[in-house]
Amino acid sequence: MTPERRRQIEQLYLAASDLNREERAALLEQARPDIRQEVEAMLAHPDRSNLLDHPAWESEPGPSAAALPLGPGVQLGQYKLETEIGAGGMGVVFRAVDTKLHRPVAIKFLSDDLVDAAARRRFQREAQMASSLNHPHILTVYDVGEFDGRQYLVTEFVDGGTLKNWFRQQPRNWEDVTQVLTGVADGLATAHQAGILHRDIKPDNILVTASGYAKLADFGLAKLEDGPPLSATRTLTEAQTRKGVVVGTIAYMSPEQASGKTLDARSDMFSFGVVLYEMLAGHRPFSAATSLELLQQVIHGEPALLRDDIPEALRALVVKALEKNPADRYASMRELLAALRAVQRPIGQGTAAPRNHRGKWLVAAGLAAIAVAVAGAFWFSSRKAAQQLEYIPLTNFTDSAVTPSLSPDGRMLAFIRGASTFTGPGDVYVKLLPDGDPVRLTHDGGEKMGPVSFSPDGSRIAYTLGAWETWSVPVLGGEPTRMLANTEGLTWTNTNTRPYRVLYSAPTGEGLHMGIFTASEGRSEQRTVYMPASVDGMAHRSFLSPKGDWVIVSEMDTAKWLPCRLVPFDGSSPGHRVGPDPSQCTYAGWTPDGKWMYFSADTRGGFHTWRQRFPDGKPEQVTSGTTEEHGISFAPDGKSFVTSVGESQSALWIHDAKGERQITFEGYAYLPSFSVDTRRLYYLQRSTANRRFASGELWTIDLQTGKKQRLLPDLMMENYSVSPDGKQVVFINADNTGRTLWIGSTDGSSPTRMLVNQECNRALFAPDGDIYFAGGEGDGMYLQKIKADGTGLQKVIPEKTMFLYDISPDGKWLAVWTSAHTDIKIYQTDGTAPKLVCGGCGSGGAEDRGITPPIASWSRDGTELYLYSEDLHQIYVVPLKSGQPLPPIPPSGISWRAAPPPIAGARTIAQRAFMSADPQMYAYLQVTAHRNIYRILVP
Repeated sequence: MTPERRRQIEQLYLAASDLNREERAALLEQARPDIRQEVEAMLAHPDRSNLLDHPAWESEPGPSAAALPLGPGVQLGQYKLETEIGAGGMGVVFRAVDTKLHRPVAIKFLSDDLVDAAARRRFQREAQMASSLNHPHILTVYDVGEFDGRQYLVTEFVDGGTLKNWFRQQPRNWEDVTQVLTGVADGLATAHQAGILHRDIKPDNILVTASGYAKLADFGLAKLEDGPPLSATRTLTEAQTRKGVVVGTIAYMSPEQASGKTLDARSDMFSFGVVLYEMLAGHRPFSAATSLELLQQVIHGEPALLRDDIPEALRALVVKALEKNPADRYASMRELLAALRAVQRPIGQGTAAPRNHRGKWLVAAGLAAIAVAVAGAFWFSSRKAAQQLEYIPLTNFTDSAVTPSLSPDGRMLAFIRGASTFTGPGDVYVKLLPDGDPVRLTHDGGEKMGPVSFSPDGSRIAYTLGAWETWSVPVLGGEPTRMLANTEGLTWTNTNTRPYRVLYSAPTGEGLHMGIFTASEGRSEQRTVYMPASVDGMAHRSFLSPKGDWVIVSEMDTAKWLPCRLVPFDGSSPGHRVGPDPSQCTYAGWTPDGKWMYFSADTRGGFHTWRQRFPDGKPEQVTSGTTEEHGISFAPDGKSFVTSVGESQSALWIHDAKGERQITFEGYAYLPSFSVDTRRLYYLQRSTANRRFASGELWTIDLQTGKKQRLLPDLMMENYSVSPDGKQVVFINADNTGRTLWIGSTDGSSPTRMLVNQECNRALFAPDGDIYFAGGEGDGMYLQKIKADGTGLQKVIPEKTMFLYDISPDGKWLAVWTSAHTDIKIYQTDGTAPKLVCGGCGSGGAEDRGITPPIASWSRDGTELYLYSEDLHQIYVVPLKSGQPLPPIPPSGISWRAAPPPIAGARTIAQRAFMSADPQMYAYLQVTAHRNIYRILVP
């Protein structure tokens, strides 16, 4: 039998094995007759579980051993290899870029040493098992293929390494460990409910993102249960595996797995318990000098007690998971998961850890569950008492769900699982209400922006992907398709007639200017609904009234979100502001009867829900509290709406030759910068007292002693620059009247004073002490300069300027975002000889500007150019020749936002890095968001 014929039979057999009788018959009917006959005979075999392991299959020759070498630059269809990121017994893993979808991926190749049929089947099994599971804590499989006889698997790229790497980076307390592993337990429970055993749970098979988000990987040893998928209430029965055959990693095996017995879900549970024990204790529960002795330890040995500083309920949980007899463990991973979530919110910690006292564990777990229930009831009753509201949770993620939208019939909820309430990485999910499991509809992890919206018939969901592209995905799953280019925030305007019409935001081609338009789904018969008067105005989202005659618009300028605006749908007037004013208004909605307008607005106390009776009632606040609410979608009966409730935090980290360490631990830190000698770090700490994207107080920290100090107290800054000698700071004073340029001393020895009474958005000290800034009045902003004493104000370049990114170390060149076409150009400081870096690529980071590095900047010694990719959130380091501000680039500029710049010698820093004078030293932010979707009953 030829390898190709064998491969076809194997693939058809594996696919048909998982189907019921009717589905199997339909699949086989499509196959080639001779292949179908072979597979039908195999399916009829009395010992189907071991058929593919027959020696006749094993003896077939594998692919040629003379495979082409793998390495950076090798192209596999749409995938281009970049760097090797791991290797093991089964093969090698590369980071690659998907050139079609412009995203990083990981590609795992089967080793040349494993060319037998068993290894190939295990590899195929990994793809089939993992791709059949749809869970945020299970590594997503994108594609499979074969290159020069070598099989490969394409998965999402996880940027933080393995759980083992995560644990070794810094000391981890029990809260850190349980938070990370709760997601893994959830993913494993989902696999079990689908009838899949993993059989190789260990730290090396758990990947962790840079932000601390875990994903279960490597289903190469997984087995499928013989039978239909499990319901949530059933316990997984024994999986089909050959008796007497030990597979897996010994140190993490269950006793029954080490003994070669049949396995069920409780075997994976034991392995998970081993991993949990190891992360809590810092060592494995079982160890020995030889493999044989280790097997004996796993089967008969007892682990040492965990430390007393770990909560008693958590110690009891580990003890129960590591019981030798499977019957003494939890009945299912779902039960273990519930206990794990409960002990993360304990009412107290004991001092003695029981070993086999399950009654004592039940008391502890019961008390923890009661504490959680009481705390939750108190929180919700407090909210209801204060606001006469009832909050009903619809999602329960450990990270963030935003931009909720209800289907026309109110039975489905769509949302983006991602951290950003504006635009950022994430994927679209849908959930059948009230208790369906969230289903992931997109798998690209690309930049997405809400709102997500259902088509009138409820069959599709539209969302914004990347820069101004509207895509849609079927509600029942399937490939996403692009609907309209150069659009965002699309919603449908009519529900009862065809063809459908849509409402959307689109750029006008003049700088950042964006308006609201309506057209057919194919974009014919387009007309303007609303156009901001200012050329810097950006109308991003629109919300049509139930009668279709009025539209609420959320818009911004370069500094902030503006109050929402009510405009007629026919475009006959620019309308007027509605909702609280002044405020930042990001989302809006209508009650189904059209009598009330609702708004997500920030009036200096964080984003909360407001409402106003249509058309000119008095705005009133609906929600309040320490968390924020973003997004509004009303139920068809008008009795409730859904919104995303939660908060974000940003921790400041330092990377240097010694490794990485966290600098701040509370609040939201951003916009870091180093002193020239790299001994001090400056940063802003966010305040909610200002209605702008980024406003905060200036802090500094001594990197040798760790001592922190707040500079210029009570001054809200949007941007700042410290002078080369560290004695002065120039900043944009972001008060409620505007953004003006000020200067002060860092030690407070002299009072702060205004330098320029213009609208400004960025200022930098030059090496000679002059100050360059983007500012202006009337016809727009221009790049200007002024001396520190307030004299010598002059315009530097003739083009209008949105943003100043950097000044070269020799003071001769300026990296500028010009507003005419959002181009980035390099100007000489005398205003002559501009050089185009890239066209249409300018950005200030919008709401994320505090964590977004300059798009273009120089190293302090002038030998490297830093280019920041907004799409990939990483820095490209490009070498420069002496005295040259740019590498050789074509007159049309370069593009690097979605792929590395085509420049020899460029390297990557996989962070939003803020660089120092030391090439090995940089600062970056780790942003964590915890938001979930709630239904709020209308008071």
